[in-house]
Amino acid sequence: LKSYKDADYALALKETFIKMDELMKTPMVKKELQKYTNDKNDEGGMGGIAGFTMGHDADIANSVGCTAWVCILTKDEVICANSGDSRAVLCKKGTAVEMSYDHKPENPEEKERITKAGGFVEENRVKGMLNLSRALGDLEYKLDPELAVEDQMITCVPDIKKEKIDKNTEFLIIACDGIWDCLTNQEAVDYVKEQANLFKKKSGSSYKLSFIIEKMFDKIIAEDIAASGGLGCDNMTCTIISINDKI
Repeated sequence: LKSYKDADYALALKETFIKMDELMKTPMVKKELQKYTNDKNDEGGMGGIAGFTMGHDADIANSVGCTAWVCILTKDEVICANSGDSRAVLCKKGTAVEMSYDHKPENPEEKERITKAGGFVEENRVKGMLNLSRALGDLEYKLDPELAVEDQMITCVPDIKKEKIDKNTEFLIIACDGIWDCLTNQEAVDYVKEQANLFKKKSGSSYKLSFIIEKMFDKIIAEDIAASGGLGCDNMTCTIISINDKI
């Protein structure tokens, strides 16, 4: 991308998100997506991963999508792009700095776009179905040829946020919504710092950041689904990025 070569990283991120959606409409990518849904052991080609079934002629990206959260780190800046309800939190001198906001259908600005595009929000879901308002894929919600990409009922266009890196910048947590159902931003930052200090005392600088994530998951993943009320039962994906070698 020219924007990336010109170091206009915010524009480059936006253009990349839009390009991802465009690619999902091409025959080459449709064929590639099909590989992830069809069971290779099923001669009829109708088997699927985790019970998801789809025929050979189906456009996978019409009914399937995902959130996306992407970060570019330069020597002096963090540039973040978010589409969906995954979230990133930056730790600065022990304080949580939110680097994105969750795109939920009930948010006033999101709901306004959805209704203007001919949709509605029911039980905090788009058309009573989708519980987020921005995503890659989910192309069935992006079919109005009269609307710009950012005005579609569900849009892939990300929010962009920038933050300067200084001597107080410590680390970045990127995680999907299952983590944030269980921990506040500050609780997540506090937990990472606490565990990092414990690992350093035990093993010096030889520990891996993935150990902290394992401990976090042990803490928040529900042991008893029935008793949890749903907390700790959603998707759990997390990455921790150390900045300035602070942890």
